[in-house]
Amino acid sequence: MKVSVLAENTVYKKEFLGEHGLSLFLETEVQKNYLFDMGQTGVFLQNAEKLSVDLKNLDGVILSHGHYDHCDGMKEWSESKQISEELRSEIPVYLNQKTLDRKYSKHPKNGEVYYNGIREDAVCWMQERANVVCLKEPCTEISENVYLLSEVPYVTEFETPPERFWKKISGQLELARDRMEDEQLLVVRENQGLCVFAGCAHPGIINCLNHVQRFFPGEHIHSLVAGMHLKGCSQKRLQATIQALQELELDLVVPLHCTGILEIAAIKKALGEKCVLAEVGKKIIL
Repeated sequence: MKVSVLAENTVYKKEFLGEHGLSLFLETEVQKNYLFDMGQTGVFLQNAEKLSVDLKNLDGVILSHGHYDHCDGMKEWSESKQISEELRSEIPVYLNQKTLDRKYSKHPKNGEVYYNGIREDAVCWMQERANVVCLKEPCTEISENVYLLSEVPYVTEFETPPERFWKKISGQLELARDRMEDEQLLVVRENQGLCVFAGCAHPGIINCLNHVQRFFPGEHIHSLVAGMHLKGCSQKRLQATIQALQELELDLVVPLHCTGILEIAAIKKALGEKCVLAEVGKKIIL
């Protein structure tokens, strides 16, 4: 499998653009192509053109969860001249049934609440024009050996529901805690094992990997490409995460986006060559 990084927090190549967000172009062994997330602007489109990535030949767009930095690029996608309106309307857009919830974030220090869900015009386009496939089951096979998992349970001692995320429940005045049930993990079964992708892993990356193991018992997880939302986490959680990653014996780990610079450095130090660093414009073979 080949992974092209179209949007990410870091960039080191001339004429490429980075942003706080994530977008990956995936080419599987069985010649299926997927766009995993769209970042927060049209940056992924510009970088795709620089990389000569053909977004017209997509078997689907996968939105990992309903936050702006993974989905707001949908607005630029809906207006892009690189792809015809007819084709855009045919490509399946896979999302969990709770992805379009009204999502908010509460600042941990001053308590300020701000909207961090998908922008309204992007939501309108998806509801009115896109070929949205709304998934309601915790595991769905969208193509042969290609699966989407959601509703990740919180089972580890060190990974609890995020405190800063909230959402609007229809018919209620008060906001409710968002347990991020819409977080979708992409799992692709290839010859070398399972290739797992996560946008932010808000329920905790080890909870996510345990969830994968429950649906694919006895199968080897070959690789993990993920935002792990570890930035600023406690040393206790970081070390517990690294230890669990080591015990899982993955062949390859690619930490991205919200994992955090210091946290990525700690994972790299612990995993050595098994940890591959990535940035906008990089192509990785899993």
